[in-house]
Amino acid sequence: MTQTLTPMKLISMTCEHSVAQRAMDLLQTLGVRSVRASEIRVEEFGNETVVDLLESQVKLEFLVRPEMVSNLLNQFSAKFLTRFDVGFYVTDAQVLRPEIFCTSESTAK
Repeated sequence: MTQTLTPMKLISMTCEHSVAQRAMDLLQTLGVRSVRASEIRVEEFGNETVVDLLESQVKLEFLVRPEMVSNLLNQFSAKFLTRFDVGFYVTDAQVLRPEIFCTSESTAK
């Protein structure tokens, strides 16, 4: 049996701890089946000072089908971006078994 790579998008999201669980709940409703969460430390570099934010943030990483990205970012924008410090990075990826990471496009919309 020959395996083929499926194009997907790897999304890395940074957020406050208070948002992380709500973000994961939203991801699950959008069809994401697997999320990697890790704690990160954030440093912000201002004009003449460096601020080390003692509270950490959470980095969520998950894979979605390319056609899901726009809907996902719209959902997060409506729920979180105006009130919380949230960042997104989208990277091209290819995986062997996409079904373990998210549902098919028809059920995720």
